[in-house]
Amino acid sequence: MLLLDGKKVRSEIAERLRERIAKFSSSPVLAIIQAGGREESNAYIARKKAFGESIGAKVLHIRLPESVSEDELIERIKALNIDANVHGIILQLPLPEGYSKQRIIDRILPEKDVDGLTFAQSARRAKGEKEAMTPATARGIVLLLEFYNISISGKKVAVLGRSALVGAPTAEALSSAGAKVTVCHSKTVNTKEITRASDVIVVAIGKPKLIGREYFREDKTQTVIDVGITAVRGSGITRLQEEIPSRQLAGDVDFEAVKDMVAAISPVPGGVGPMTVAALFENVVEAFEKQM
Repeated sequence: MLLLDGKKVRSEIAERLRERIAKFSSSPVLAIIQAGGREESNAYIARKKAFGESIGAKVLHIRLPESVSEDELIERIKALNIDANVHGIILQLPLPEGYSKQRIIDRILPEKDVDGLTFAQSARRAKGEKEAMTPATARGIVLLLEFYNISISGKKVAVLGRSALVGAPTAEALSSAGAKVTVCHSKTVNTKEITRASDVIVVAIGKPKLIGREYFREDKTQTVIDVGITAVRGSGITRLQEEIPSRQLAGDVDFEAVKDMVAAISPVPGGVGPMTVAALFENVVEAFEKQM
């Protein structure tokens, strides 16, 4: 069984990005806007900041109170849109309850939307435009597969989960790479049949250890990408979108139960999480290069 080590790939991507940035006299600048101070969000931002600075980028953390209005958030975005020294803008999610997330995100200029979450970028991807920005987790998954020479062109791929942040863009990215993608969700009645017939299975549903042996063949030819990462704290469970420091983390796949059945699998933590941050800065550097 091949362990798909996202940390190893992240290190190689970091070196490549350093070399690209070194060709310029200035550095790419990423602005992260945060409303409130959620512990998980603070951890994610710290990881982004550390990685960005390690490659020679600058990360501006704009932390606003949880009471900030939508209009105030939009005004901040507008100011960053016209700032020629800022090359990428992301809105740290989740926002406090009650905010119109998409309304705010859509105020980011498409060329500075390094998360690829604006409607404009989604439309570009739907049209198959090469210049479209792929959301970080989806791009990270493709980069992870490419690094380990796992071909997806013409292969059957099952994506479990259809969230706007992970599942849907991942299905788009894999389809663009030539895969025959089937998206499964809570209403899909034959999910196990679909996954057993697939060459690659991407799981992004946010339910720890839900996917067990019954979802896979026994011929050790399948590749599994586990996007889910959940921190278990005491008797409660908190769903997370990215890798964070924690003593108790679980993926959506029951790793110990299935590892002897598959050809390759991404671990949790250390698989997709590191790739998400690396892929984000691939987007940041690309945006920077286009704006210079």
